Amino acid sequence: MSWLIVVILAVLVVAVYPIVRDFLRKRRTAVPAYVEGLQAALDGRPADAIARFREAVGIDTDNVDAYIRLGDLFMQQGETERAIKIHENLALRRNLDKRDEKKVLQALVRDYMKADRKVKAISILEELVHLDKTDAQSAEHLAELYIETGAWDKCEELLKELARNHAHRQRAARLYTEYGRAYPKNNPGAALAAFETALKLDPGSIPARLYMGDHQLSQGDTNAAISVWNDILELAPDKNALVRERLERAYFDAGKFEDITTLYEKLLRKVPDDAGLVVALAEIHQKKDDLPAAIRLLERFAGRQKDNVFSRVALAAMYLEKDEVAHARAVIGEVLAVLQSEPAGSTRKGV
Repeated sequence: MSWLIVVILAVLVVAVYPIVRDFLRKRRTAVPAYVEGLQAALDGRPADAIARFREAVGIDTDNVDAYIRLGDLFMQQGETERAIKIHENLALRRNLDKRDEKKVLQALVRDYMKADRKVKAISILEELVHLDKTDAQSAEHLAELYIETGAWDKCEELLKELARNHAHRQRAARLYTEYGRAYPKNNPGAALAAFETALKLDPGSIPARLYMGDHQLSQGDTNAAISVWNDILELAPDKNALVRERLERAYFDAGKFEDITTLYEKLLRKVPDDAGLVVALAEIHQKKDDLPAAIRLLERFAGRQKDNVFSRVALAAMYLEKDEVAHARAVIGEVLAVLQSEPAGSTRKGV
């Protein structure tokens, strides 16, 4: 019996050897072309990369990654239909493992988005989300397209699914915020509910509060907008530039413009080096015809922050308004000195 087994094994080895030999030979030939294609792509030589990848897939039709990269390169070269055809044909294969199938579908999403075929991109993203419930990136992209195309019910269901996963709560909060911003104006209650859900998911969300305030103001609820924007100042005083103009307009509309001065002075104690806030407060004094107070504030800040150009330019403007030309010239000279001392090519950060 043992001799029979040996004979059977020998026959199998003889039968299988040519297949294994051809497979290994094919691999040895294909791998260099594939690697050379990767190198050419990295070096910014798309034509060479295309040639190498075409060689690689000609030798080894199972090299899925080479096909994907070949299609991507054609897309980069502007050959849209050719790129899509390669990826679509690849997606029709029934022998792809789950990982390769996902890569192919992701490539098709990229293709369809570049070709502005959003309906097809949505269809593929729905398949990706169905294949992998943990694929938050595809779910996020799908939700964004649902919002863009007005598929509100589908988007809401998807967002609920995302929100159930604790690891994706912040991602879901951002999407609920976008959902609220884009929701049709004829259903303000649904938009407000979206912002409220976003804040439940991420209580520290600045964008949710920012756009929730915009929504409340658009609905005539000025006091509610003021309240939610003030929450931003409490949570992140350094982000006050996001809401200053909004708050000034809202306080003015509510007949509470005087309160802005107190608000900004309190805020300055938290962020004393915020040049934008200092200039904003100085401009409030200016609007209230208290130019001396505006100048004193800017002079104190300029004394502490000698290199801050923004506040010094504002100070020079205030001096000119007060007809103190000599003072204005002196400040402008200081500004020029600061600018000339900066390295060539440097960019000054905004305030």
